[in-house]
Amino acid sequence: MSKLVQEQVEQLFQATKDLQSLEEFKPYCEQFNQWIKDNTNYSVESLGTVLSRAGFYKKFKSLPLEQGKNAESVPKHDAEGNVTGNQLKHYVLLFCGLNEQEWKERNETTRVSDRLTNVDEDGNTGIEIDPDTYLEVTEKLLASDDPHELAVGLISATGRRPHEILARGQFTSVDGESYQAMFQGQGKKRGEKPIFKISTLFGASYIIERLAYLRKDANLKELLKEVSSEFPGDVAAQNKAIEDKRGNSLRRVVQKYFGGKDSNEPVLNFRYGQDQNDCKALRAACASLVTERDCRGSLGAKMYFAGCFLGHITPGEKLSDSDLEHVATTLGYSDYYTTKPVGFPGDLPREKLANVRVNSSDLAAIRYLQEQLEAPNHQSVVSELIKSYNNRLDTATQLETSHSQKVPELSAQIKQLQEVNNKLETSHSQKVAELSAQIKELQEINNKLEESHRQLQEEKKLMESTISQPQEVTLNVTELESWLEKKIVEVVKKLTQEGALSVPVAVTTIAKVSPPKEEIDWQAKTDAEVWESKTALAALEKIRRSYQAICSYNDTVATGDGDRLAITNQALRELSGCNGLLVRDWIQQHKDEVISHNSKFGMENKKDPSNPASYANKGKDTDQILLVINEEFLSGDAFKAGRNLS
Repeated sequence: MSKLVQEQVEQLFQATKDLQSLEEFKPYCEQFNQWIKDNTNYSVESLGTVLSRAGFYKKFKSLPLEQGKNAESVPKHDAEGNVTGNQLKHYVLLFCGLNEQEWKERNETTRVSDRLTNVDEDGNTGIEIDPDTYLEVTEKLLASDDPHELAVGLISATGRRPHEILARGQFTSVDGESYQAMFQGQGKKRGEKPIFKISTLFGASYIIERLAYLRKDANLKELLKEVSSEFPGDVAAQNKAIEDKRGNSLRRVVQKYFGGKDSNEPVLNFRYGQDQNDCKALRAACASLVTERDCRGSLGAKMYFAGCFLGHITPGEKLSDSDLEHVATTLGYSDYYTTKPVGFPGDLPREKLANVRVNSSDLAAIRYLQEQLEAPNHQSVVSELIKSYNNRLDTATQLETSHSQKVPELSAQIKQLQEVNNKLETSHSQKVAELSAQIKELQEINNKLEESHRQLQEEKKLMESTISQPQEVTLNVTELESWLEKKIVEVVKKLTQEGALSVPVAVTTIAKVSPPKEEIDWQAKTDAEVWESKTALAALEKIRRSYQAICSYNDTVATGDGDRLAITNQALRELSGCNGLLVRDWIQQHKDEVISHNSKFGMENKKDPSNPASYANKGKDTDQILLVINEEFLSGDAFKAGRNLS
């Protein structure tokens, strides 16, 4: 239903965003209110929240407001109802959704105060937790391979919201603190991205490991992909969709392990006004346990600790007193307590770590990635690389599945096209045959006409030769030719009307085939022959031989860092005489060999190990070194003839 409300809000926004008078707004507002009345059954307490999630208030508050055109000045009240000033308010916000009285009724709820003042059968206020039983159930859930059970275990152990565990939250270890972690990815912060330290009921490293295991679940990945596609760029809407789609499955796990409607003795006693547990109950219980375990001192200090743990207060260098007003929200989660000490569970079974051997160049790359990813250690970098690889495998699998589904469709289309082509070919053959017959008939008529014309000409000559006296003989050849032309036009017109001449006639042309070019094996040529050539393949061979010459020089002739030559674009360009762009492309194609050789002698790029470019040759007599390399490894004089190096 919330999706339908969102669509109605969007329609209302598009219809009214450019209106400029109250009379224009009223019909749309009345239509919207009637739709809400006829199609929803939201209570006063929930309608405002639903409209807020649908972007109702955010959309209209983003518009420029003008008094008397699209907005009206209304009184602004404080918490006691006193008028503190005036504010411009959009007409739609005045006439749609909740009015001032409904907001007042909504905010006068006593749910939290009733929860905090509720007295149990023993005369105690609040709800008592048995920490040992709670930790035992949580430990079982954390060890589960079922993603729903594992997610509930992480919520129970950290007090985080469901969408924070399923999608947004990230934990990193804190040096010297086994049961504390840095947390980021909190929801409901309106664009802020706080990072703060929280306590965990189980070891932080174990929590991090189990969260990583949960995020590998294929169904969870598909869920995140689905909500991202449904609400692109709107993280709040994505979080809401995640909890809507997974809420029931998580609640079932909570009620199964901590207590539901049918539980006579629930592990976690029900909160006031509820007949079963949910994820909010776990969040409140966890806050109570970590506060009891990790905070010693006054009641105010404990409230401050609990507020920071739940994220209602974000600790900072300059936390003002007004920020402490959010502790009122923390009160809504403060109805649990315990009379027993809260312990620290020992080490739990974890995945064993294994040693991995890498090349020095790969280690430098791992360190660089660790810095970029802000990862705590090399292990985390390797895990991220494996995760990235698995994501690519998932993508490849999806593409392969899509391909498998498309193949039958394409095959059917190809078959259909072949049938159409066969019909066209048959029709073409028939038309060609008909056209050939008609052309043959026309040719026979033409032959007869030519024969008749020839006979007339012969008769004319005969008559001229037999008459003794010159006589004037008139032969109307023009009429004959006109008749012949008319006859041909009639035949052609007849053929055109029947469609025979519209059939395309294929013309076959014989393509000219050029003789294959002779392939030259440049590696078999001498240095002089290679350097004398100006062809592209010869240029590549020059660069290759120059690279090998520098490697051989560094390995066999050079005596120390001062006379070794790093393989760089400039060095290869000067030695080979080739264009710098061509040298650059060659280095990129052979980057691993170049980096490996430079790294062997400590001449790699310190700032960027993945980039072969280096300043290791700075300050060296490169001209003298190039002369030695030329003489020793590139046939000296022959090379000079091509390069003119002296």
